[in-house]
Amino acid sequence: MTRARLFEIALVFVRLDHVAAFIVTAHNRRVKELEIIADRLSKTGWSLGWVSALDCEGRTIWIVDAHRDDGKRFIVRADQELTAFLELESAVSSG
Repeated sequence: MTRARLFEIALVFVRLDHVAAFIVTAHNRRVKELEIIADRLSKTGWSLGWVSALDCEGRTIWIVDAHRDDGKRFIVRADQELTAFLELESAVSSG
């Protein structure tokens, strides 16, 4: 194997490492945002539940539920997990 080919392979690994680091960072940021929203809702008396499911076309959907002991309940559905949490927070705040 030539030095040039070894260098090309090394560059591929470096690029993959950068992509992996970016993905992990984005995932950690999204998880942190979800935790912040969940904490805010919990501190105001809401209990939360969420689940992902496949719709009839095979797409992932997220269903997020917030409810309180006084009988109030909000349920939202979205294509993305973070979007579902943001919509739920908005519904709870305006409802």
